Amino acid sequence: MELENQLLARGERTAIRRFTRTDVEAWVSWPRHSDPLLQDYNSPYLKPRERDLWYAERAARPDHAMYAIEDADTNLIGRLFLRQIDTVRRSAILGVDLRSDRLDEGLGTDALRAFTRYFFEDLRQETLKLDVAAYNDRARWVYEKLGWVRVGEHWNTYPSIFMPGVFEDPAMAPIRPFFRAQPGSISVLHYDMDLTQQNWLEVNGR
Repeated sequence: MELENQLLARGERTAIRRFTRTDVEAWVSWPRHSDPLLQDYNSPYLKPRERDLWYAERAARPDHAMYAIEDADTNLIGRLFLRQIDTVRRSAILGVDLRSDRLDEGLGTDALRAFTRYFFEDLRQETLKLDVAAYNDRARWVYEKLGWVRVGEHWNTYPSIFMPGVFEDPAMAPIRPFFRAQPGSISVLHYDMDLTQQNWLEVNGR
């Protein structure tokens, strides 16, 4: 069995290990995203007891796994998590987020490259799935660079307060087609993307 603090993968500038209960304290203290389109990536406001329950519930789920991203100084700068882990199809859905003040440093790309190596070589899985907001060109470009391929699309629904101004701010006009207004909520177009072991091998020259 893997120890919680065991190093699982290492990139050039990041390291991947299990996400622990102690990491929850660091995560909820991260600075908040100021970009209204990134509000959904902010941690929820959790009281100490709620943090215990949040972690215990997810750690106990057999179809869920959580990982920490550390920088070279062992600071928690991101999270990776797998959901809907399918042991028959050897697949899972990936989620990732980074501290708001550590974006645009290439750390996310480095961590994803290290984690996919762990996923396919160590865990010997077949397909790593994810979805990405259609308006998020930067994230989609990173995923495509690492081998993910678009396979479909769907709409996710959020409370309207997460994305204010989408239909009023002139600066958001170019991405407005990716949003649908609904009473009290807003739907956002997402692209479904798959990274198969074969695609990963081709991208990494194996």
